[in-house]
Amino acid sequence: MDHHAIKASALQSATYDTILQIGLRIMSFILNAFIVRHVSREAFAVMTVRLHLLYSTGLLLSREAFRRAVLSSKGNKQIHKVINLVWIGTLVSGPVSILGYYIWMYIMELPPQNVTKYYGAGVVLMILSVVTEVVAEVPFVLAELQLWSKTKVIIEGVMQLTRTALVALLVFFWPVHSVFVFGISHIVGSIVYSSSYYALFIHALRKKDENIKLPIRELKQLLPRRSHGRVLPEVDHELGALSWSFFKQGWLKEALTEGEHYIMNFFPLISLSQQGVYQVVNNLGSLAARLVFRSIETAAYKYFARMLYRGKSIQEQDQVCIAEVSKFFRSIFQNLILVSLVIIVFGWSYSRTLLQLYGGIQLSDSVGTALMRAQCFYIVFLAVNGITEAYTFAVMDDSQLSRHNWLLVLLSLVYICCAVFTTQFVGALGFIFANSVNMGLRIAYSFWFIYNQYRGSGFQPLTLQWFSTRLAVVYLAAFLTTCISEIYLYPRSMVLHIVLGGATLLVVTYTLRMEFRPVLQKIFGILNRLSIRLIGKDEDRLSRFHPLLFIIHLQKFMYDSEE
Repeated sequence: MDHHAIKASALQSATYDTILQIGLRIMSFILNAFIVRHVSREAFAVMTVRLHLLYSTGLLLSREAFRRAVLSSKGNKQIHKVINLVWIGTLVSGPVSILGYYIWMYIMELPPQNVTKYYGAGVVLMILSVVTEVVAEVPFVLAELQLWSKTKVIIEGVMQLTRTALVALLVFFWPVHSVFVFGISHIVGSIVYSSSYYALFIHALRKKDENIKLPIRELKQLLPRRSHGRVLPEVDHELGALSWSFFKQGWLKEALTEGEHYIMNFFPLISLSQQGVYQVVNNLGSLAARLVFRSIETAAYKYFARMLYRGKSIQEQDQVCIAEVSKFFRSIFQNLILVSLVIIVFGWSYSRTLLQLYGGIQLSDSVGTALMRAQCFYIVFLAVNGITEAYTFAVMDDSQLSRHNWLLVLLSLVYICCAVFTTQFVGALGFIFANSVNMGLRIAYSFWFIYNQYRGSGFQPLTLQWFSTRLAVVYLAAFLTTCISEIYLYPRSMVLHIVLGGATLLVVTYTLRMEFRPVLQKIFGILNRLSIRLIGKDEDRLSRFHPLLFIIHLQKFMYDSEE
C-alpha cells in the first residue's frame, strides 16, 4: 500500500474517531453529570478511581503490547503466527487478573462499609470485563490491519454508550448500590464489544467479495492453531520480541499514566471525598485529550509505523516517505499547539462555570476551580507528548525501546517523589504539577531522539512556523474578554457570560480556519456526504434540516471567499 493511501487512512480514522467520540462524549458528559449528583463523592471515587484503575491496568498489561507490535507489521507476516501471538494476551489476562484481585482486595485499604458493601463484587466484575474484551483482540487487530477506519470507533462507541446509559439508569433506581451497578454496566459493555467484533467477521466471511480481502477464509482461523509437528502454536519471533519490549514498557506506562491514582490508593495523601472532586475535574479537564488528542495520537502511530521501518536511519529509509512523514508531523504538531492554546484561553475563565453546571456549587466553590485551571495548562503537555511519543514508539527498535524503559523507570520515581512532596503543600494540585513535570521530561527526551535521528538529513520535523501577529492578538483579546466577563458578567448572569464566550470562540475559530483547513474540510466533506444520504439534493427537504443547511453555509462562509 502506497504512502498516500496510508496517510489518507490515518486521517480518515482520526476524523471518524473524533466526530463519533465528540457525540458520545457529549452524551457521557450529560449522563455522568447526572451520576455525580446522585451518588456521594466517596462512592464516585471508588467507581471512577479505584475500579476503573483495575480495569485500565488489566487491559494495558493484557493486550497493549501485542496490539502495538502487530499493528507495526508491514503486512508480510504469516497470519496464523500473528493470530497465535495475539492470543497470548488472553493467557496473560489470567495471571494479571489474579494479581489485580489480590492487590485490590488485600493490599489496598478497603472503602468503608457506609460507602459500599459490594466492593468485592465490583472488583470481580471489572476483572471479568477485562478478560471478555481481551478475547476479542484477534478480530480487532485484523480489522485494524484491513484499515477498517469506522469499525473501531463504532464498536467502542456503542460499548461506551451502553455502559454510560446503563449505569445512569441503574443508579437512578438503586443509588445506594452504585458501585455494584457500575461493575454490572462494565461487564455488559464488554460483552457487547466482543460479540460485535465476532459478529462483524461472521458477516464479512459470509460475503464472498469480502473474503478475497480478508487474510482468513473461515471463522475457526481466528483461533490459535499449531503447525504440523509442533507441540505449541508458533508465533512470529520478530513481533514476539517487540511485544516483550512493549509489555515491559506497559508496566511503566501504566505507572506514568495512572500514577496519581495509584498514589491516591496506596498512600493516604487525600481522602476519598477529595479523590472524587479530583476525578470529576480530571475527567472534565482531560475531555479534549480523550476527544481529540487520543484519536490523533492513535492514527498518527499507525501512520508512522506503516510508513517507516524500525531501527533504520533516515538515510536508509525511503526519502519520499520521510518527506511526507516530516511534513505530516510538523503540521499535526503545530495544530495541536494551537488547539491547546484555545483550551487555555477559554478554560481559565470558564472553569468555574463548567463545574457549577456539571456538579453544582459544591464543586465550583471548592478547590475544583483551581484544579480545572491547572488542568487546562496540563493539556498542552498532553498534546505535545502524545504526538512525539507516537512517533518515537513507532520507529524505535528493541534496544532503543529497552533504553527508553529504563528512562521511564527513572521518570516514575521522579513523578512519585514530586507528587508525594507537592501534595503535602497544595493538596490535589500537586498531582497536576507532578504530571506536568513528568510529561515535560518525556517530551524533552522525545525531542532529543527526533532531533538526533534527523540531524544532517535536511528534514526538520521539529521546526514550527511562528504564529502570525493577527493570531496572537486574537488569542490575547479573547483571554482578556473572557476574564473581564467572568469578573463582571458571571456574578450577574451566567447565561450572558456563556453567550459572550461562545461569540468569542467563534471569532477565534474563524481566525484559525486557514491553519485547520485540511482537517475542517475533511469534516465538512463527511457531513456533506451524510446530508446527501439523508435528504438528497431536494431543496424543499433540505430546508427542513436546518443543522445540515447551517453546516453547508458555514463551509462556504469560511473558505469560498479564500478561493
